[in-house]
Amino acid sequence: MKGVFFGILTLFISGLQLQAQDNYALPPYEFSGYVKDVQTVFVPEEMKENWLSDNAIHNRLKFTYYPTSWLTLDIQARNRFIYGDFVKLFPDYTQYALNQDYYADLDWVWFENESAVGISEIDRLNAQLVKGKWELTLGRQRINWGMNLVWNPNDVFNTFSYFDFEYEERPGTDAARIKYYGSLTSSAELVYQAGDSIEKMAMAGLYRFNKWGYDFQFLGGFMGDDYLAGFGYSGHIGGAAFRGEMTWFQPRKSIADTTGIVVASLSGDYTFENNLYLHGGFLFNSNGKSGKAGGIGIFTTGELSPKTLSRGKVNLFGQITYNITPLVKGGVSTIMNPQDLSAFVSPSIDVSISDNFQLSGIGQLFFGQNDTEFGKIGQIGYLRFKYSF
Repeated sequence: MKGVFFGILTLFISGLQLQAQDNYALPPYEFSGYVKDVQTVFVPEEMKENWLSDNAIHNRLKFTYYPTSWLTLDIQARNRFIYGDFVKLFPDYTQYALNQDYYADLDWVWFENESAVGISEIDRLNAQLVKGKWELTLGRQRINWGMNLVWNPNDVFNTFSYFDFEYEERPGTDAARIKYYGSLTSSAELVYQAGDSIEKMAMAGLYRFNKWGYDFQFLGGFMGDDYLAGFGYSGHIGGAAFRGEMTWFQPRKSIADTTGIVVASLSGDYTFENNLYLHGGFLFNSNGKSGKAGGIGIFTTGELSPKTLSRGKVNLFGQITYNITPLVKGGVSTIMNPQDLSAFVSPSIDVSISDNFQLSGIGQLFFGQNDTEFGKIGQIGYLRFKYSF
């Protein structure tokens, strides 16, 4: 069935291209994407003499169609072929590589053996209808309610992991969203996320407005087993950006109990005239541990939510980047748990070889004692070649 779907999609795109050529007019659609190759080397902390290597060929296709002025159709797919030691040694690696949070099954494992796996996944498939101040989006879509750049307690529909840097588009969700633009600086929206059980469903509303030069937002609803309420803000002081978010989660079974969870984050960033960029952030998670937080488990599956943004009660973030030349940018970012003294450090360098070809080197280095948040994991290095079209 999935093979038929992908075949029909290919014929549909080809037909539109021929139609546009026959009409000698600008086509009412956009088509783009990229291909990248990522070579990974992992040096586990407990077995430093055994280096693990892995390679992933990643292709993304993005197709947007505008049949009328009030309707937009969007479909995006990611295709990956992964082979090497990770597939061989980590149990259920295919399940780890797949997104398990979608309601509809739009993925296809087209190749799998003991050392390699091929996966195709549609992570955007939606229709957007616009009428006056109203906007309705149905289908798999990205719903971004976050204000901060690293930790987003307000992002209740599409939580993402900072460590998954390779998925820059971030996952979507199967949902219906209706949005109303009250003015140029205010809007309200309501989102229903589909699920095969109440634990997988979510519904929440958000109101956003601008006041005193700041963007403010308030949200409320339910996510799985929890009621939720939150707020966020974003603005500037003296050229520096300041952002903040907080969301409270309360079990729906007993609104009177005291087991609610509060997740809050603050951040600020500033770019100097010489393109030096500084970024700092703070995360508080009442669901986290005060002592040794326990390892984050970078190769384990699990549902992401704002309640699981950290293992520790407090995390600190810092980042610095600088354009060494117009075509070369270097930087380093770090996350630290100040209570168990473990840390994550990620140096990076990006080289723009041409307008559509980029070379990157990224490190993910974990430090700390056993049972700490970032301890006893090891060191990971990535070499990435990316061609965009």
